[in-house]
Amino acid sequence: MRLLRLGNQARNDRLLQLCLVCALWLLTAVGAFAQSPEQVFNQANQHYQQNKFVEARDTYESVVRNGFVSGELYYNLGNAYYKTGDVGKAILNYERALRFMPNDDDLKHNLQLANLMITDKIEATPRLFLWDYWDGIKGAFSLRALTWISYVVFVLLIVSISVVVLARTYQLRRLGLFGGSITTVVLIFFVVLLIGKSGDVNRGDAAVVTARITTVKNSPDSKSSDAFVLHSGVKVQITDSVNEWVMVRLADGKVGWMEKSAAEVI
Repeated sequence: MRLLRLGNQARNDRLLQLCLVCALWLLTAVGAFAQSPEQVFNQANQHYQQNKFVEARDTYESVVRNGFVSGELYYNLGNAYYKTGDVGKAILNYERALRFMPNDDDLKHNLQLANLMITDKIEATPRLFLWDYWDGIKGAFSLRALTWISYVVFVLLIVSISVVVLARTYQLRRLGLFGGSITTVVLIFFVVLLIGKSGDVNRGDAAVVTARITTVKNSPDSKSSDAFVLHSGVKVQITDSVNEWVMVRLADGKVGWMEKSAAEVI
């Protein structure tokens, strides 16, 4: 019986070693075949350059599904959708890229071209010109840029306060007080701008219609009367949600209910 136990133990040890070897081999194989997001992104770029737009689109989407996003990724994905004729998805991804790259001229140009292909021409309701100026200022900076500017101005404010407290001469204290007053005003302005920009970037009510065509209802019910029809690419604002329906508001003020699957949040 003792020899039999030793034999079973030796056999178990060999099985354990074999399992460990197989596990290490599998880990090595996975590590060898796994691609980094940058490699997948470059592979998608190669597909695009070879006019394989469907393959490029699917490869870009795989990067997004893995949680890696950037302005360049959304921009290239928008281009791939544009090349495959999906205007709605192209505009959706251009709008997403715009939040990362608000000053990119190529992106703005492509977004304008895509908007020209929208079937529904919706005129925005006129509003106070000050809001247009405010949106223009916010659009001139990225969220990252505003964060760095606010940080630098805050540091300058600390330096000015230090000069006022530690300076031994009246001239230096006066200079520090003047600098502190200016930096305080500038800091307040950029902090307010940063808060507004952060709200725009993180807002979840802006969406783009991605369905080819969808009928907007007067209530969240498929049997409800029709309000109007929307086509792919129209930008809407989501104001309410009930089950699989969302209430949307157009730029011209029209409101109605549409199926949630017909649009995607920017």
